[in-house]
Amino acid sequence: MIYFIVTTSLFNNCPIRQSQYVQGITKLKEIVGNHPNASIIIVENNGQRATFLDALHPEVYYTRNNSIKTGNKGIKELQDVRDCIEHYKIQDGDFIVKMTGRYILDDDSEFMDVVLNNLNYDSILRYGSFMKPCDYKMYDSITGLIGMTCKYVKQIVRPTEHQCVEWMWAKATELIADEKIHIVKQLGINIAPNPDCNNYFKV
Repeated sequence: MIYFIVTTSLFNNCPIRQSQYVQGITKLKEIVGNHPNASIIIVENNGQRATFLDALHPEVYYTRNNSIKTGNKGIKELQDVRDCIEHYKIQDGDFIVKMTGRYILDDDSEFMDVVLNNLNYDSILRYGSFMKPCDYKMYDSITGLIGMTCKYVKQIVRPTEHQCVEWMWAKATELIADEKIHIVKQLGINIAPNPDCNNYFKV
């Protein structure tokens, strides 16, 4: 089974953020379609309550991880993924795609094509940072869209306060044989690292 875990965080009633989530999640649902082995889960980390996400998709899981006492957003996001694994009883052999809900997929996303049509890997990713992606295995990765078999996701080390979670996802691929890692040349997703504006660019 393929689980798309879409991370969201609603606070300060930001209309830009809401619009981005609607666009990003709607596009993901369109591309995944009725794939028989795929399930989309939206995770939101500010506690159980009614939000617009409930009308956007039938499967929304609310955590309270935004209240974790840390300035490192990656710690909160990784905990959201871990909580989804536990709550939905996702099995070690299942494949997890972690996607930032504000980001918008391209119709011809190489990443999505491999996930949905040729999933013979334990990890599908783009190494490097979003400012400097690369085509070889290294210590950094783009986690706005990343895929990994659940048993390896569960082994991702929680970052310290001053470590990037992107490093931890990349480090987890050291546990995976090279032939089971697919390094995409381009993810095929439009990202906006600053959630307060719509300055998107493709990675």
